[in-house]
Amino acid sequence: MKGYFDKAKRHFKAALLLCSNGYNNDALSRLYYSFRSLAVLIVGRPEKGKWRHSALMRKVVMEIDRLRLFSLSREERKLIKDFASVREDADYELVDIPKEVVESYIKLVERFMKELGSAKDNNAD
Repeated sequence: MKGYFDKAKRHFKAALLLCSNGYNNDALSRLYYSFRSLAVLIVGRPEKGKWRHSALMRKVVMEIDRLRLFSLSREERKLIKDFASVREDADYELVDIPKEVVESYIKLVERFMKELGSAKDNNAD
């Protein structure tokens, strides 16, 4: 499953580049897929088929709580709950995602990368 962490890092780096160049909608989309890869690291692959976006977002919060991996703030829970919908708006609607929204998701993805990266490092022994 290490490949998912590497994929998350690639998507995250792309998001930062896109954001720094003013491409907020595209940055949000890359952040979503970075987070999606991190979520799959936590919950694993589905028993069959592929994860539906909203189902994966619900499942990752449930698994973090169940396994007591780390605590999530109310704001983080809301960001996760809304992530798939915000990503769809960014990709398919005629809207401009505000930079502040992108920055909130950058912080969320950074937090998950830090939490999962330290867990990965601790399991390397």
